[in-house]
Amino acid sequence: MENVQRKAYNSPRQVERQQRILATARREISRVGYEGLTMRGLAGASGVALKTLYNLYSSKDELLFAAVGDLLQDLQALPEVAETEAGLPRSLAYTRVLGETIVREPAYADAMARALFQSPPANRLVDILLRDSVALLASGLAEADSRRELAAGTDIYALARRMVAAQWGTVLLWQKGLLVLETVPAELLAGQVALLQSVCQPARQRWLAAL
Repeated sequence: MENVQRKAYNSPRQVERQQRILATARREISRVGYEGLTMRGLAGASGVALKTLYNLYSSKDELLFAAVGDLLQDLQALPEVAETEAGLPRSLAYTRVLGETIVREPAYADAMARALFQSPPANRLVDILLRDSVALLASGLAEADSRRELAAGTDIYALARRMVAAQWGTVLLWQKGLLVLETVPAELLAGQVALLQSVCQPARQRWLAAL
């Protein structure tokens, strides 16, 4: 997967400032929504000058992309994901923490989903939340395939696309009131497991059935 790259900084102070801005952006989007977020308001909430904020991020959209990419990188780096066995276990561990993050930050998840569903195909948000997600899952599936967890001939990229579609379908059902927020992690996991069971080797099928 081609991860969203963070800007390079030369000092701990600059790194801390970047992290504070991105964390504040996620918090402010949760509070006022993406449409209500302004660069001036974010500069004030982050404790930086407006000029400094524009020097770092040329627009609100660029800041949004950085905040989303930063969060997804952080989820991948969590010990419960990064230290889990590679292959299917790690992919499903990421699904778990993604669901837990939605429950913990529902307003932010809702704002991101609204922005995504309204974005044209060429929008960078589509790259981060859809294309990069497919690439991330495909990478995990390729590792699973190398470990002989998947049936021979499995179309990894087609499976990854279906898994991402299932994830966003779950988010959409929650957004529209057809799922209770607290059930989202279990629904996300169930959707991934259902897709994987049909293409796994018997040993992994038994493992998936026990989840």
